[in-house]
Amino acid sequence: MRKILLATTALVGVALGTAAPAHAAAPATSPITVNVGGYVDAIAGFDHENVPAAFTPPGGAAVVGVNNQSHSFETEFKLSVDAMGKAMNGIQYGANISLWNGPEVTNLWTGGSNTVELNSAYVWLSGAFGKAMFGDEHGASDLFVYAPTVGEGQVDGRYLDFLSPFAVARMYGSGIDNTEHSTKITYYTPKVGNENHKVQLGVSYAPQMYDYGSGGLQTNQTGGNFVNNGLLNGPASPYQDLLKGAVQYTGNFHPVNVTASAQILNGSAQNTGGANPYLFNYAPATGNNSPFQSFTAWGLGTQVAFSGFTVGGSYNDLGHYGATHGQNKSQQNFTLGGKYEMDKVAVGISWLNGQGYDNLLAVPAAGTVTGTNYVGSFNAYGAGATYTWFPGLTSAVDGVIFNQDVDTVAGGHNDGYVFLVSQKLTF
Repeated sequence: MRKILLATTALVGVALGTAAPAHAAAPATSPITVNVGGYVDAIAGFDHENVPAAFTPPGGAAVVGVNNQSHSFETEFKLSVDAMGKAMNGIQYGANISLWNGPEVTNLWTGGSNTVELNSAYVWLSGAFGKAMFGDEHGASDLFVYAPTVGEGQVDGRYLDFLSPFAVARMYGSGIDNTEHSTKITYYTPKVGNENHKVQLGVSYAPQMYDYGSGGLQTNQTGGNFVNNGLLNGPASPYQDLLKGAVQYTGNFHPVNVTASAQILNGSAQNTGGANPYLFNYAPATGNNSPFQSFTAWGLGTQVAFSGFTVGGSYNDLGHYGATHGQNKSQQNFTLGGKYEMDKVAVGISWLNGQGYDNLLAVPAAGTVTGTNYVGSFNAYGAGATYTWFPGLTSAVDGVIFNQDVDTVAGGHNDGYVFLVSQKLTF
């Protein structure tokens, strides 16, 4: 026994002797790792609209004729670079830069062709305190959920790219448009709860809504109005001091998973001297230096998942978002949908119903849009499916049938469909 103890002591001594001393210097941080990803999505689109001659832009020429039918190709791409590091105290940090050629507020949601836009660019810190983000990103509203979709997104997806923004209202399941990634500060709390039930809160602040990257604003001392520093070549953002708040609950009830969410957004109308690049045919009322009204919007959404099936929906009250002075009717929408995923196949259906103002819609005559451009009824019904051939390589089909009625424009009815076939590689 004594020989065994001596041998064991010797082995321990050798191990300790060869180990690094406890006080030896260690690397302060781990190296920063960089990952590059993105996607290329090639789409063939076929669309048909029944548009009345009442939809006429400034200048008098009709946007489209009755029974307009067309087909076209579209390619959307995104390139995303992520950098991440981890400190010795456990805090993670990093940055993201994402570029794409998709629709953006600077091109009036009509697509950027091959123009590369800033989709996101931010720095972040994460730890036991939660997560803080600084820069261009969607913000707290990322916690909000609505009707689930697959592939090209059905009623919340790409079909709007193939329709004129001057003849079809822009309505989204997220409430505020999906490209809203103004330069902001966002804070997320840690997920609080137990293994099966967690709650997370998020809050964001943006000085200027729809102001991205280096498009800082300057003050025009002569007129006292904000002017843009070149990003939009015109008046400033319609809203300032944008605040977002959102909460998300996730619950596992074995075998059912539930996600419930709520969001609230508030923006203050900004002095633009009466003009604004976001509107057509607008003549401001006397004394109104901003064509827009301040707004408070809120929404509720949920999803329930079970054995490959996910169903869900949402309701959004948009308040006076995007509404000018004198436009005081209700603005709201709701979504309902479901999807089923099995191995390489996914299928989904969804429905969006809404009403509200869209001041990009063309109107019959020049002058004020006050009281006009109110879409009293909007419906979109979508169905889609995807098949994943290999990791990252997915084919999709997507169809949406839509109809809308603009209450305040004679003959303001529009209906039609969009059918999409796509091939996408995500890397």
